[in-house]
Amino acid sequence: MQVETTDATERAIAWQLRLAEADEACWAAFIAWLEESPAHADAYDRVAAADRLIVAARFPEPLPEAGNDNLPAPRRWLWWGGGVAAAAAVALAIVPTVQPRAQTYQVATRDGQRQTIALDDGTRIELSGGTRLTLDRANPRVATLDRGEALFQVRHDAAAPFTLKVGGVAVQDLGTVFNVSHVAGYMTVAVSEGSVAFQAGGAATTLHPGDALSARDDGTGLARTRVATDLIGGWRSGRLSFAGQPLGEVAGSLKRLYGTEIALRGTLSERPFTGVVHFSGIADRDVPRLAELIGATWRRDGDQWILEPQGARAP
Repeated sequence: MQVETTDATERAIAWQLRLAEADEACWAAFIAWLEESPAHADAYDRVAAADRLIVAARFPEPLPEAGNDNLPAPRRWLWWGGGVAAAAAVALAIVPTVQPRAQTYQVATRDGQRQTIALDDGTRIELSGGTRLTLDRANPRVATLDRGEALFQVRHDAAAPFTLKVGGVAVQDLGTVFNVSHVAGYMTVAVSEGSVAFQAGGAATTLHPGDALSARDDGTGLARTRVATDLIGGWRSGRLSFAGQPLGEVAGSLKRLYGTEIALRGTLSERPFTGVVHFSGIADRDVPRLAELIGATWRRDGDQWILEPQGARAP
């Protein structure tokens, strides 16, 4: 409804004014308001974007207004020209000339390789093996996980939320540490600290610590689960957690993380596996242990390890 949209926008303007000198309690209240409804986050994004554009632009100095002489100059636009309507009009007029052109670049790791990236805004990203991330020099607050897995420690900025795109899904930080994997047309996000807004198909879901959500690249097939926060991003220390994933995904995780080539024979690749396993990165230890856990036999053929169901006849 138009009334609801107007109310949300007016509240967003009030928050934009308060956050300049907000204390911890104020920030907590702001985050709670954002999480009440996707419309609140949308309204605040519009207000914050318009405010940034207006501050960056050069306007003729207006005549003093009675009763408003003490208002900070960059914020006076909120009262001029009918408030929100004027702000929206100005934003539309400025966007084509002020918005920087994207300057994308990619950071990629090979299987068995890891890399840590520190962005200029203070955000830290740890990439697992077999991962490719697309970033933008013109806007460090947006990234795309093309494939693989990464842990994001995001420096929160309410005026410019960090957004990660994965296929047709967007994950927007609300002050967060979260892990995202993108493999074989599926993505999974798990939150360790703070919260994220998971957006797919026009709908938004807020995830809190311990929440995990998976979906296909197009945003369908949503499945929400709970996971121990100390296991999120466990690939960094060799602790991998699986909850009903096919063993083919387990083998794929080992290949990305350590470069270990595992071939699963028979029906093993489709067999579901649940458990937490600590891998050392030493194949001579890890592969026989995995075979024992899943009730399989193992053998080595050059650089490749072959696992078969027990009772299967070796060639």
